[in-house]
Parts: sequence; C-alpha cells; structure tokens
Amino acid sequence: MKPSLLAIVLLGATLLLAPIAGAATPPSVVVLTYSGPINPASAEYIARGISEAEARNAAAFVLQLDTPGGLDSSMREIIQREINARVPVIVFVAPRGARAASAGCIIVLAADVAAMAPGTNMGAAHPIYISGGTVSEKILNDAAAYARSIASARHRNSEWAERAVRESVSATSQEALSLNIIDLTANDVTELLSKLDSKTIHRANGDITLSLAGATQVNIAMDSRERILETLTDPTVAYVLFLLGALAVLIEIFAPHGFVTGSIGAVAVILALVGLISMPIQISGAIVLLLGMLLLGLELKVTSHGILMLLGLIAFVFGSILVLPRMPGFRISLYAIGSVALVWAVMLGAVVRLVLRSRHQPVLMGTQRVAGSSGIAKTNLAPRGVVLVNSEEWDALAEAPPIAKGERISVVSVEGLTLHVRKIS
Repeated sequence: MKPSLLAIVLLGATLLLAPIAGAATPPSVVVLTYSGPINPASAEYIARGISEAEARNAAAFVLQLDTPGGLDSSMREIIQREINARVPVIVFVAPRGARAASAGCIIVLAADVAAMAPGTNMGAAHPIYISGGTVSEKILNDAAAYARSIASARHRNSEWAERAVRESVSATSQEALSLNIIDLTANDVTELLSKLDSKTIHRANGDITLSLAGATQVNIAMDSRERILETLTDPTVAYVLFLLGALAVLIEIFAPHGFVTGSIGAVAVILALVGLISMPIQISGAIVLLLGMLLLGLELKVTSHGILMLLGLIAFVFGSILVLPRMPGFRISLYAIGSVALVWAVMLGAVVRLVLRSRHQPVLMGTQRVAGSSGIAKTNLAPRGVVLVNSEEWDALAEAPPIAKGERISVVSVEGLTLHVRKIS
C-alpha cells in the first residue's frame, strides 16, 4: 500500500472511531450529601464540592440536602457559590422524611434544578435574630426581597418564596411541584439523573441541555478539617468543651498542678470559642450562665457552707438551657447540661474541701517542718555527718551509728540546727 493511501485509511479510521471513543467515556456527576444545620462548616464543604465538580468538568453538581436551617451568613455564602458555579447545580431534598427549612429553603430556590423526594418538605424561612428574638421589619423586608429575587432569577414562584419568609409557610414535595417551587420529584439520585437527562435548563450565561445518561456518580465526603470544624460547631460539643475547660482553668488557679490542668483547660476553651462564635448565642442566657459560674467560683473564696454553690448550680443550669434558642440545629443536650453541672459541683466541692482542710492545719516554720520527715545520708554518719531532707542539707547526729552514705534516714528530733536521725530499715 502506498504511503499516501495508508495515511488516508488511518485518517478515515480515526474519524470513524472518534465518536465511539467519546461515547465510551460516560459523563461524571459530583454528588455531595449533607444533613445538618447551615453553618460555616457546611458552607465550606458545599463550596469545596462545587469546586471539585468544576475541576472535573462534571456534567452537574448534585447537593442532597436535609437541613433545619441555620445562619444567614453561611446561607448567602452557599447561594453565591451556587449561582456563580460553572457547572449546573442541582439541589435535591432527600431522602424521604428530609426537609429544607429556613435557610435550606432559599438554597433550594437558588439551584439551577430544584428537586424533592416524596415525603419531604421545604419552607418556614422566617428569619430570627442571632439572639433568638423576632427580627425588625427592616430585616424582614430585606430577607423577603432576597428570597423573591432568587426565585425570580430561577423562574420559580416568587410570591410563595416571599410568603415562606414573611408567613413561614411550608410545602410538601407535591405541593411544591404544583406551585412551581421545584422542577421535579424523584426517589433517589439515580432516578433524578435519569429524569434530568436531555432536559434544558436556563442559566445566566445561556441555556444548557443536560447530558446525564449513564453518568458516573462521584461522591465527595467531608475532609478531616471540615469534620473537625463540624464537630466544634456542634452546640453540645462546644458547650461541654467551654465549661469543662473553664473548670480546669479555675482549678489550676486555686489548686496548681504545674500548669498542666490550666493549659489543657485553656486549649479546650479556645477550641470551644471556634464553634461558639458562629452560634446564635442569647445574651440573657449567657449572662445567667456566667453568673452561675461566678457564684460557683466564689465558693472557693467565701465560706458560705454550700449556699453559693447551690445558687450557682441553679443559675448554671438555667443559663445553660437559655444560652441557645430552642430551635432545630442549635439545641444543647439536656444530658450534657446535667452531666457538666454535676462535674462542676463534684470538682469544686473537692477543691473547697482541700482548701478548708489546709486552713485548719497548723503552720510549720523553721526546723519544725523537718521533724518526722525522711531523707538520705549525704555522708557516712559515725555518728555525725550530713543528710539531705526536703531537698536541704542538714548537720545530723545518728542515734544508732553507723549510717552509711546513701542510706535512707528519718528525723527523730531537732536540736538547734542539728537533726537527730535514725536509719530506716
């Protein structure tokens, strides 16, 4: 075969096989599953998932969501990442029994494709202050306008979105579908991708037709940093770390242990603050909790025969219950509150007992403090020599000589600056 003819054959074969080779590589879809409150940890996790989908040039990014809501700042961070993503973003409220309440509702509305599993619901997006109170009309209007603009940009029911904010209305999956709040329902991610194949979606940079037939699902899990941040932002974990850390610091102040206890306590308090700064702390509850801690601490300084400790424990428990609003995602376990209060009472009671005991012990001065002590012979005692007692060198007289260097001795009596010692058998 001539070279020119061979080149033509190879070129033709390449052109014929190219579509086959392209078809052999199925599209990929990045799937991220999140269940929990909307907070800095979830915002970082979801943003990383979208970035991973963009880096892979995936056909779509799917967020399977189940949330009671959360922080407005974290919600807006997630939504900004959604609407500026270079890949189609699909938010799927699932599995059955899941919800997308409050901030989660707006996150669903902001998606390129919004979907729900049967038996799920979304809505109740009325904002509240970080302290737990009702927001002002100004903030409410801002939140309503934000929800309405997000829904309008995605060609969804903007009137319902505003009612979800102002009136806290909610909708089931079927109601949401009939009200043009979501685009479709599906039982799971596989069925969702199957229904979305060849569907055209509207994006800011133009319409896109999804090609999801036989797509490979790439699941993205939390990395170690995000897991640590998620753990620290758990209300119960942050509460326990803070109060046990504060107890350790308090004990170090009144009963020093070489700064070990205090150092561990300080680290625990710092880690707790990482989570607490992102939580809706109620000022009134925090004040009552700090008052309880103050009264418990005063028990170490003032002899109140347990009155301050009792009052402190009452304020401690009530403050712990009130410090966070009783809303989903930000509740402290009552078992944790009871356990921490018990630990504070037991530990402070033990320290108070030690302090009171030390107050009733006679103060030993000068040579009195070595009487009855034990030590080591620094030299041979035959009968006189030098001994080491309480890290101090003393002239000594052996009552039953000789005593060899290095043998253990006990102090029988003190005469002036000379110790009368006896060998310890």
